[in-house]
Amino acid sequence: MQSSLEKDRRTLEAIGLIYCKAHHADAVKDAAGLCPSCREAVDHTLDRTIVCPYDHEGNCQDCDIHCQRGEAQERIKEIMRYSAPRMAYRHPLMTAEYLRKKIKGKRKSI
Repeated sequence: MQSSLEKDRRTLEAIGLIYCKAHHADAVKDAAGLCPSCREAVDHTLDRTIVCPYDHEGNCQDCDIHCQRGEAQERIKEIMRYSAPRMAYRHPLMTAEYLRKKIKGKRKSI
């Protein structure tokens, strides 16, 4: 069974890949297919996830505090805004897991 952090890494890389293919087609890519800019955004988000005071329960957008600030937060929002609608078609199981996690997080806050 995969750890929560490993699932988050795979999901963020999938989201980043969708965005990167559409916006940075000519850039040099790493082994996962991400350009340096998208790799930095994904890695920074994962680093913030590791130190989340709530042990990364639920989804970041539903959290009372936000571990990312400023440019990093705007960058990952931009990537997710573009990629999220496309995830349902390209990665339906990851999308289902995201929705399950979102519903579970909402129930805990009620």
